[in-house]
Amino acid sequence: MAAEGGMSRPSEKLKLLYILDAFTDPQAGTEGQFWLLFNQLDRSQVDPAIVLLRPSVWLLEHVKDAPIRVLNVHSLRSPGGLWRILKIVRWARREGYRIAHIFFNDSAIVFPPLLKLAGIKVIVSRRDLGFWYTKANLKLLRFNRRFVDTVIANALAVKSVVESREDYPEKKIRVIYNGLRRDRLSPDDALRRSLGIPENAPILIVVANLRPLKRIDDVINALAKRGNGKQDAHLIVIGEDRPGRDGPSHKAELKSLAASLKISQQLHMIGQIEDPMPILSLANICLLCSETEGLSNAIIEYMLAGKPVVCTNAGGNSELVKHKKNGFVVPIGDVDSIAGAIDGLLADPILMQQMGQASFVRALSMFNPAEMVRHHMDLYLQLHAVTT
Repeated sequence: MAAEGGMSRPSEKLKLLYILDAFTDPQAGTEGQFWLLFNQLDRSQVDPAIVLLRPSVWLLEHVKDAPIRVLNVHSLRSPGGLWRILKIVRWARREGYRIAHIFFNDSAIVFPPLLKLAGIKVIVSRRDLGFWYTKANLKLLRFNRRFVDTVIANALAVKSVVESREDYPEKKIRVIYNGLRRDRLSPDDALRRSLGIPENAPILIVVANLRPLKRIDDVINALAKRGNGKQDAHLIVIGEDRPGRDGPSHKAELKSLAASLKISQQLHMIGQIEDPMPILSLANICLLCSETEGLSNAIIEYMLAGKPVVCTNAGGNSELVKHKKNGFVVPIGDVDSIAGAIDGLLADPILMQQMGQASFVRALSMFNPAEMVRHHMDLYLQLHAVTT
């Protein structure tokens, strides 16, 4: 039997080890992509296992067909933790695992040399623009370069950062876009009524955890800039509260800002929602104005909901949103440009509809979950063929 592209598949079933720092639930971006990949692996060819540095109640409850080993490592500086990491690598070698695919930062720092010395091929996923880099960990990551067989980046922008900051050669980096599929749903009019949003009022939506780097305050300021004589738009923010710039709650900071701008009645922060698609169906425009992004699942969801997008030129955003095609790409922190994009779209319903349809078509072509899984399987089988 031959693999796609003519590559002969090894007869031996591949034992594949996934290594993660932690896993809260599949709603977050990286966790969601891992969970999608893990569940759609071809189990006739791959026999997976999971290693976690820290416990995951969710995975222990939901994974029934693969072993999970929890190391209870909360600090890489702990001698006991390093000993447990060494023991798990010896276990992986003894059990015949051929490839390890590493997610998250701590695991990417500590595991590659040990795995390589144990004869296990190493894949590392990179899914952001390196906001977590420090001088110290960059030295370690560059040292680890020689022990990593392939880096998977989820965007061209991420690939560029890995090349320039971690000094990887281009040939070692493979871009595999996220897989995401959502059903387009009818508008959730009950939510509109419960929030007190008038029937004909335009709705803007941001899906992002409430962190300062998401720059939700720029959207609030843009909303306030729309000026007199324009119909009041309402802003719905979907996301979990996080520490703010000057205190424990960024939500409190954003509410205070809206109050100071006299638009409190137009701001609705509704917390984290498991499936935002019914709410996205209410939107006229969706926004993400972060100062840093990898490849945003939120923007992909906006596109799958068939919405025009206003976003900053951070990370992979401009790979998703083509300026004046399916939305507007604006400079980071440029409140005037955000307000101008909102005004331009709300003034032209036909343009909004055209851009929304362009978003939907583009998302369907770029982010097919089956294609994401297939590209991972192809890489696993290629590396496995080299080891057998």
